[in-house]
Amino acid sequence: MRRRLNMADGAGRRLFCGIEGGGTASDAVIVNADGRVVAESRGGCTNPWAVGFDGAVETIHSMVSEAKKKAGVPESHLLESLGMCLSGGEQTQAQERIISQLKERYPNTTRHYLVRTDTFGSIATAFPKGGMVLISGTGSNCQVLNPSGDSPRCGGWGHMLGDEGSGYSIAHKAIKIVYDAEDGMADPPHEYDIALVKKAVYQYFNVKCLTIVCVCVCVCYTVHCSTQMTNRFDILNYIYEDFKKCHIAGLCKTLADLAVSTKDPLCCHIFHQAGADLARHVKALIPKADKSLLEQKGGIHIVAVGSVLTKAWDLLKDGFVEVLRETDVSVTMVKLKVSSAIGALLLGAESAGLALPVDYSTHSTLMYEYDKC
Repeated sequence: MRRRLNMADGAGRRLFCGIEGGGTASDAVIVNADGRVVAESRGGCTNPWAVGFDGAVETIHSMVSEAKKKAGVPESHLLESLGMCLSGGEQTQAQERIISQLKERYPNTTRHYLVRTDTFGSIATAFPKGGMVLISGTGSNCQVLNPSGDSPRCGGWGHMLGDEGSGYSIAHKAIKIVYDAEDGMADPPHEYDIALVKKAVYQYFNVKCLTIVCVCVCVCYTVHCSTQMTNRFDILNYIYEDFKKCHIAGLCKTLADLAVSTKDPLCCHIFHQAGADLARHVKALIPKADKSLLEQKGGIHIVAVGSVLTKAWDLLKDGFVEVLRETDVSVTMVKLKVSSAIGALLLGAESAGLALPVDYSTHSTLMYEYDKC
């Protein structure tokens, strides 16, 4: 699918729309029957469990309306299909509720609707006949989409139940190692020095250093002494009262920079373990993947999604491969060059019985290959 804008498409053209719905931002794209992108738009969160169903539907409508305007067609122009792959769109009831509200409130949107979860969009953007998606950003998730439509998953349960290998998990482990070591609760892994990781944690969360001054007065002389102490309680506001998962996960970027610049053994160990955790997601789903996905050239094809996985891959790779060696499959991992709104669009068109010309080679680039041999 060629990403070329054409502002001259008129109201007589058949147009197709897809939406990639995120927990923070969402993207919409419209293509014509030739598969050319004719308009794009951006909006806010479309997760119905985060902003409510009314809020999600309103944002979807606003994005579609803006994209139609950019495509040169009126808001009343009926799209052929609207495919939406949304964060929070896993449950059938939620999918049906979104479609019902769109039909009721904005009947001139499209002829056909489809709602799926956000992981489907990434897979459909990268692969024509199913595959696997592995996500590591603020949170983590893994899902395989088989040619039959079966879609087992591993992870994606949030920071209270999972998120292993994610930015949040990496940050949390670093904090826990530092605080446990300072308390004497547990030694750091392999008795690594915590100094650099501790400094990074304290600076990120603005944990202040206090100077305690002592004055001892004796008959013949006065002794002044001072000591440095950190007020470790400063972190509690970020962890509890003003908890923001994305802010805590932001420490991961600081730790990644530290690992790259200093090769600090503890920091590198934390990322090594995160890589292993992510590979365990893949390992868990291999028995549930269709045989055709495992036996194709390059083995199971995985689309990598999320800034932690795609930007810190060199730090994660050794731990990831360590676990992959426990399996008997090859892996080809790619990362997207285009928005997964394209995949949502293709799924929407397919569910309406419509076919669009697609060049999948333009959608992704090779990130890593693992050969079981």
